[in-house]
Amino acid sequence: MKREILTSLSVFCLVFGLTLAAGHAGQADRPNILWITAEDMSPTLGCYGDDFAITPNLDRLASEGVLYENAFATAPVCSPSRSCLINGLYATSMGTQQMRSAFPLPAFMKGFPSFLRQEGYYTSNNAKTDYNSGNSKEIIQASWDESSDSAHWRKKKEGRSFFSIFNLMTSHQSRTMVWPYEKFVSEVQSKLSAD
Repeated sequence: MKREILTSLSVFCLVFGLTLAAGHAGQADRPNILWITAEDMSPTLGCYGDDFAITPNLDRLASEGVLYENAFATAPVCSPSRSCLINGLYATSMGTQQMRSAFPLPAFMKGFPSFLRQEGYYTSNNAKTDYNSGNSKEIIQASWDESSDSAHWRKKKEGRSFFSIFNLMTSHQSRTMVWPYEKFVSEVQSKLSAD
């Protein structure tokens, strides 16, 4: 159950941010929205009671914000979940519930960031775009002013509000559970401090 909490927290923050954005008339009054995704986290955080997790920054964020204890994911794995997040629908209703789905979505489904772009937001995505559909390229084109490893809200014009996603890959299942142990040590563990 707790594994899905972070995904639901991101969705709540987004919905809350969109609600605020819709309530403001002028571009300068609209809030900036920063979305940070860490995939496959599970409840391996100090704020969820894991005695072995040393996560002081996330624990502080949880203590100063809202810690969700009952939340559910719409899909049990990364790519189908990402399709839910970009379009705001259940994977089963889009045909994206199977990993590596090539099912094309209807042309009108462009991803929710496209609505923010239409309202004048600068939208950037650094850099995950695996939306588990046959037309991910169209979703990317409609959703993002920039989607790349160097995409950043700092590239927006002065006075323009932003919606910016940063995807942290360190916790992704491919790096922590699928790679051989030697690769995990060289690519992840070796970059951690002794603390």
